[in-house]
Amino acid sequence: MPALAARLLLLATAPLALHAQATPAAITAWRAAHERQIVEELIQLVSLPNVARNEADMRANAALLTQRFQRRGFTVESSSGAGAPVILATMTAARPRGTLTFYIHYDGQPVDAKEWTSCGPFAPCLIGENGPVTLTADTRLDPEWRVFGRSASDDKGPIVAMLNAIDALKATGRGPEWNIKVVLDGQEEAGSANFIRYVKEEGTKLAADLAITLDGPRHPSTRPTMYYGVRGGAGLTLTVYTARMDLHSGNYGNWAPDPSMQLSRLLASMKDDDGHVTIDGFYDSVTPLTPTERRALAAMPDVEAMLARDFGIAQPERRTTRLEEKLNEPTLNVLAMDAGGGTQAPARTAIPASATARIAMRLVQGIDPARQLELVVAHVKKQGYTVIENRAPTDAERLANPRLVRIDRGRGTKAARVSMDMPLARGVATALTRNGLAPVQLPTLGGSMPFAEFSETLKLPTVGVSLVNHDNNQHGPDENIRLRNLFEGVELLAAIMTMPKMRTQPVP
Repeated sequence: MPALAARLLLLATAPLALHAQATPAAITAWRAAHERQIVEELIQLVSLPNVARNEADMRANAALLTQRFQRRGFTVESSSGAGAPVILATMTAARPRGTLTFYIHYDGQPVDAKEWTSCGPFAPCLIGENGPVTLTADTRLDPEWRVFGRSASDDKGPIVAMLNAIDALKATGRGPEWNIKVVLDGQEEAGSANFIRYVKEEGTKLAADLAITLDGPRHPSTRPTMYYGVRGGAGLTLTVYTARMDLHSGNYGNWAPDPSMQLSRLLASMKDDDGHVTIDGFYDSVTPLTPTERRALAAMPDVEAMLARDFGIAQPERRTTRLEEKLNEPTLNVLAMDAGGGTQAPARTAIPASATARIAMRLVQGIDPARQLELVVAHVKKQGYTVIENRAPTDAERLANPRLVRIDRGRGTKAARVSMDMPLARGVATALTRNGLAPVQLPTLGGSMPFAEFSETLKLPTVGVSLVNHDNNQHGPDENIRLRNLFEGVELLAAIMTMPKMRTQPVP
């Protein structure tokens, strides 16, 4: 790592070659000449552990990011207090067309290193068609190779693309033509508590003509991708109880109720065989798509067959409706189940006393998280269960109720969606148009993030831009970013930062 750091320092401090004016071709040429620098910078950043709950690790990330942005000429400040800091980096253009505020997060999902097959989550590696690639002075980078490591795509890849887009613009003699603000959230995967507090206390610092969130995967067609909203979320844990203790499966099999069987039947009652959620009222509050949004869906390439091949799925849920439309509907999924210590525990021949499942819902515009949780609880009761909340049952409750379940509700967040007819978004769409192909424009991204802190709390015109490959394994083992997406990200961000001024009034 010291040798890598030395090379990065030499590259970053070397004089930048100036040209008369930046053009897309000039940006592409600069990127092609600096691909190794871009990859090495990403590898160094991904090498830092970044699970939000580890404050020391997050402060190490914040320190490196502060250094990287300052090296590009940004003025950088950080929030104070406990937890991962919020970082705000600002750069003023010589003759600004306005102000753009970019949101990116720098924390990642928790990891289990044993599940990673290519390399460790914080020991990133470059993988090609034939396996690991060792970078040497003669290595020619293949754009189909991938960097593996936690947050390579979600969301450190976009950070590195942003930094190098600034380098490319300065090197080609143009520089950003908008004032640039980049706000970095260190707790997005853990609820963004510090960022939400920062918006409440320091939100005026984020004022801009347009806020742009950089997160999420590009459309599977690989075309540049914009989105106009994100999903909210809500979750709960169900624990079905039977006996007071685990019981010998030979002595008490055929007599002691099996909580795993009870739980599986309860969960199966929540969806039909086609994947439609059967909970009463589950879809009732969904805000319908507008004509503009439906036209955008119709214009997207059909990727259903490709997705089935990529992910090895014989038949998707509700196969007559395309994925992009279903992103605008709520979901219900079982993310984890456990009974008897799980299948990785030493085998024992005992019927467990309880079985647990963790349910997650992704919500869309119009749905209140608390109401959606109530619908699930009502459904459980409708199946004949006695519900207790946030505590273990008493012996009296066990004896009195053959169907007994504990429910622990999680914190919910609302979805957010803005109009696709925003004039400000047209400039971004034009900037992302490549080879005559306009970007895919999603009404709603599949994931969640604090999009609403910009669009609703701060009342800023807000859109999202996705840069990374759709098959990046984000949130799971072997997360990765394809080099082509990383390199194109540099060019796309440079195009946004030099797009023409849009005919609208800036937000005060």
